[in-house]
Amino acid sequence: MPRVVLLSLVSLTMLPVLVSCDKEPAPGGGEAARGEAFEISKSYGSGPVKFTLEVSAKSISTADSFICRMTMDLAEGYEAEFPDVAFPDDVPGTVLTRFDEHEKKEGDRRLQIREYEIEPEFEGTIKFPTMEVYYRKAAEVKEDRLEIEPVEITVTATELGGDAIAFRPARGLIETDRIEAMQRRIWPKVLGAVAIAAALVVAVVWWARRPKVEPPPPPAHEIALKRLRELERSDLIGRRKVEPFFVAVTEIVRDYIEGAFGLRAPEQTTEEFLAGLATAREVARHREVLQPFLTAADEVKFARFDADETAMRRAFETAERFVRQTSRTEGSER
Repeated sequence: MPRVVLLSLVSLTMLPVLVSCDKEPAPGGGEAARGEAFEISKSYGSGPVKFTLEVSAKSISTADSFICRMTMDLAEGYEAEFPDVAFPDDVPGTVLTRFDEHEKKEGDRRLQIREYEIEPEFEGTIKFPTMEVYYRKAAEVKEDRLEIEPVEITVTATELGGDAIAFRPARGLIETDRIEAMQRRIWPKVLGAVAIAAALVVAVVWWARRPKVEPPPPPAHEIALKRLRELERSDLIGRRKVEPFFVAVTEIVRDYIEGAFGLRAPEQTTEEFLAGLATAREVARHREVLQPFLTAADEVKFARFDADETAMRRAFETAERFVRQTSRTEGSER
């Protein structure tokens, strides 16, 4: 008899435990969210790039969680970037408890999937902001854009009674670390871009400050012929400006001789210059032409000798012919 009583007491003690094991869990957003049914589903784009935003529930309580799934459907040869959304900065009043990312192939298309499990912090409205998806062809720089409309989820307060409150296991620590690790992988790219930009700046600064290579001066005969053309355009001959003309034409010839053959012609008198022609054989060959030319110029400059237009024209042609004939051996007498 005592043994029967003892067994009866043990059975009565285990009865609540057995009943609780058979009891189904209360329905909640957290468990329902893990299924494949999504109450909100919006698709954007067509053709090579499609984007789908899915949310497991339109309305939840503060004791529930919900799933947000983003799917990028890409044709071969296309690249795209998921919307840049951070929790809780971009979606206030939320806590990210799980994150998963994977990719799969369906025929010739590539599916990139990101899944977020999110819990509300308080009652009210959770609002996903307007987001943007940028995509482009792999070999092109130009980008196109899809604009994703905002999505709202209503959060109601949990009723404090009965089986409505259930303790959920702590989640999200490992997944949050994964997100931070993904963000850390961006830094090498950022640092690489900064290094390239710095190298470009250094190259531009070096190019701007590099030593300038001055071009060599033009040959003496080119300078002399240019000055003769300018003298001709001044029309001193036509205006019968005898003295200014002879001063200018003899100065051009003397400067040319100094620049081409190294003779200090501008600083010498006509007699000194003619006496020193022995050191420059190429110039000495033209002594018979230069002597009357320089003598006539001295008579005009110092003796106030008047010359007609024919004499002035002949002096100009003599100077030009002398420069052209001696330019072939310019510099060889130095």
